[in-house]
Amino acid sequence: MNGRTAIARFALVLLVTISAGSAWAQAPMSAAEWDKVVAAGKAEGKVVFYTAHVGNPLQTAILKAFTARTGIPVESLEARASELRERTRAEQTAGRYTADVTFTTDGQAAVIDRDDKVFARHAITPNAQALRAPFKADDLFAPSMILNYGVLVNTSLVKPEDEPKSWADLTDPKWKGKILSDDTRAIGGGYLWFFTTYNGLGEKYQEAMAAQNLVFTRDQREAGRRIARGEYAMFIPFIFPDINNLKGLPVKVLPMAEGAPYVLYGAVQMRNAPRPNAALMLIDFMMSEEAQLIWARGGHGFVREGIEDKVSPEQRPFANPKLLGTNDWRRQDEGLAAAKKLYK
Repeated sequence: MNGRTAIARFALVLLVTISAGSAWAQAPMSAAEWDKVVAAGKAEGKVVFYTAHVGNPLQTAILKAFTARTGIPVESLEARASELRERTRAEQTAGRYTADVTFTTDGQAAVIDRDDKVFARHAITPNAQALRAPFKADDLFAPSMILNYGVLVNTSLVKPEDEPKSWADLTDPKWKGKILSDDTRAIGGGYLWFFTTYNGLGEKYQEAMAAQNLVFTRDQREAGRRIARGEYAMFIPFIFPDINNLKGLPVKVLPMAEGAPYVLYGAVQMRNAPRPNAALMLIDFMMSEEAQLIWARGGHGFVREGIEDKVSPEQRPFANPKLLGTNDWRRQDEGLAAAKKLYK
């Protein structure tokens, strides 16, 4: 790389990573600015992607689609959120800058940004303009997809006329002792359900649910098979697309009338990313119509306008349910304390 090329690249890195905090950084990049990012990104040759969303074939399909669209190969590392956090912290401390993009939840992104300082601020990319309310990209986090939750029932134990249609229906005495639940007292789906219904439906609702003698588990993957075997009538809360792992079994996933608790996933750029422009290209692609359709047609929630009509009627209740709410990382200690008080 000659001196002039190095200076030009340095200037572009500054453009896309250091302008945070200005009014300019809150508006999407212009077409001319984006063209420069694309040219530089292709020259960087690859992008390294860390993800806590382990074993998801749709995520793999999106990365392959990105490579097909841009010609930029993606090297992906999947690991538990806690393992990825420790790895990135160690790499950043040692000055071994490996990852360009991390895929995580909005809450995790905020906590890690506050405590570890391993993420970069950057300009907002073009596809951010197409996001639907209430989702919005900023100079840290770019939304990509939603995990929506409902109720999984055993179709042999729960007849069609008895299927719960609302979260409130679960307080019916006939379900006492028959509900398997992800543990509400630890971070995970159970706590998400507790927090959103506690805030959305009130403390009395959770008091009524506590009286139902919920049976707790911390193994969500096995929970679905326990319902299929008839150990319990239903499991809460159940991630909609996980029904794909239970095909052929006597189970059914139901959306609830009050709405779905949800977790928002998205992409962040790493501080000192070796390939900052390719990173921005991948972050932007994950908000594209192509990527959003992959998520939606696989049962995940989408964050972009104009996707619903391109999803089959059978998929729409799961890809685009009414949303009840999500977790608030700033109130996590408060929420866990309330859950532990009600569920001994």
